[in-house]
Amino acid sequence: MPETPDSGLPALSDLALDDFRRLLDSLPNGIVIHETERIVYANEATGKLIGALPQELIGAPVNSLFDPDSHGHFQAVAVDILKGDKEFGALEATLSCRDGRQAIVEAITGRLALKGTTVLFTTLHDISQRKRLDEAIRRQANYDTLTGLPNRTLFLERLKQELIRAERTRSRVALMFIDLDRFKWVNDTMGHAAGDQLLKEVAGRLSTCLRKSDTVARLGGDEFTAILPDMAKGPFAERVAGQILEQLATPFILEGQEAFISGSIGVTVFPDDAGDLAELLKNADSAMYRAKNDGRNAYRFFTPDMHAEALERMALEKDLHRAMDRGELIIHYQPIIDLKTRALVGAESFLRWHHSQRGWVSPELFVPLAEEIGLIAEITEWALHTACAQAEIWRQGPAPKDFFVTANLSCTRCRELSTDDKIPGILRKSGLPPTGLVLEITENILMEDEERAMSMLNHLRRLGVVLWLDDFGTGYSSLSILKRLPVNGIKIDRTFVPDVTTDPESRVLVEAIMSMAKSLGRQIIGEGVENRDQAEFLTERGCHMAQGYYFGRPCPADEFVHLFAQKG
Repeated sequence: MPETPDSGLPALSDLALDDFRRLLDSLPNGIVIHETERIVYANEATGKLIGALPQELIGAPVNSLFDPDSHGHFQAVAVDILKGDKEFGALEATLSCRDGRQAIVEAITGRLALKGTTVLFTTLHDISQRKRLDEAIRRQANYDTLTGLPNRTLFLERLKQELIRAERTRSRVALMFIDLDRFKWVNDTMGHAAGDQLLKEVAGRLSTCLRKSDTVARLGGDEFTAILPDMAKGPFAERVAGQILEQLATPFILEGQEAFISGSIGVTVFPDDAGDLAELLKNADSAMYRAKNDGRNAYRFFTPDMHAEALERMALEKDLHRAMDRGELIIHYQPIIDLKTRALVGAESFLRWHHSQRGWVSPELFVPLAEEIGLIAEITEWALHTACAQAEIWRQGPAPKDFFVTANLSCTRCRELSTDDKIPGILRKSGLPPTGLVLEITENILMEDEERAMSMLNHLRRLGVVLWLDDFGTGYSSLSILKRLPVNGIKIDRTFVPDVTTDPESRVLVEAIMSMAKSLGRQIIGEGVENRDQAEFLTERGCHMAQGYYFGRPCPADEFVHLFAQKG
């Protein structure tokens, strides 16, 4: 084929050649004219794409334009066109750029007749930006933006594919649901930035526990999942679950502070436990909740009885959402007696739920559920307001003017109510002065974040609210704790008081608690008093107040009011 020495194009007149070159160089897309294997012409746009001068490409193999994965595909298209099997051919290819860039092009190849000679031309349309945008959209649709893990959509697609493959190969797939324990505490106490950092670090730790063939995904919030294909039911899944718990129990450094969490893991196996995706998801969820109910920081394999348990929990959760509107939540009151005068001076309030069909539902069942589903703050605010309003009604009637009501608050509820300044509003609305409200806390309030807890407690004291330390003697009770906590009173736990007249060790322990409290000028309140001898024991040793079945059981307000005529 005759060629001009300077351009590589077939022989044309000088005028035609110049016009042709100007036309090709003005085009925005790359244009390459070539034989089956060699380049005879490249325009300016091609040079820019490749990162070379156009004349440097003349005579080079056509395949040198593309990365190795595209060579065979391009060559096949060129041969088919030259043979006349097709007029045009198109493929998506990656250019082998001189500067290391990755440029993805849409390459369209066709035949060109010049002076009776047939050659090939290929246009190179740069679609790199479009591909990057497509990839960004794909990642946004399939991957969690915070952790980079597959999201719920991609997780479900992969699980579906693994179940199809397992059914075809008669293998097993394990599915794990992983829920972080105490994640809400990290968010509440350390802030959302620390919470996000925790989730990212958890994602990394989970990935180290799994094989390359496994999938770990984030479903949302603090919920993760893992798909373990090609496994035997027992040892492998157990080993992975154990490794995950160990990784989660290792301290996290967040915002320069150590944070401790744990995990609750539910495990189910296909096809042993279920034959379809929906059932498998329910099983894993049920097993995870069993792990939570069994104390957390544990894993549980699915068992058939968990279905009924999960359905029961769902029904209870649904009913709890409606309990306040239906008037099913009730406050019961237990009398608190001044041991010196035997006068009725206060009442401890207890939250109770009387379900229209179930009857009385245990607080040990519904209070943790309310915390888990985010209802506890609303319920606690209602309970506090109800108790305060009732105490003020009694103060205006049969009760002494300094009558008080107590409420036992967990650290979480206490923090929410004090931080949001709900308690001043409750007191204003109910009319009860701050000294008429006693909040009972436990010493483990210092275990999570001592600085924040102390700030919260001092805030409550400044409001004028009275603080009592509840369950003293059951945890890490010490003089240093009593000294640090800004509490007005100490409650001796009910597990010790009933035995003070019969068990020498209980007697010594109670006397030691009372001695510590007296040395720091704190009031002393005895719980669990069941008979006269116990009451006298406490009275003789200077205990200020007491409560227990000997003085009265918890009861509704309309029954409690009759106690004012009996006491004092």
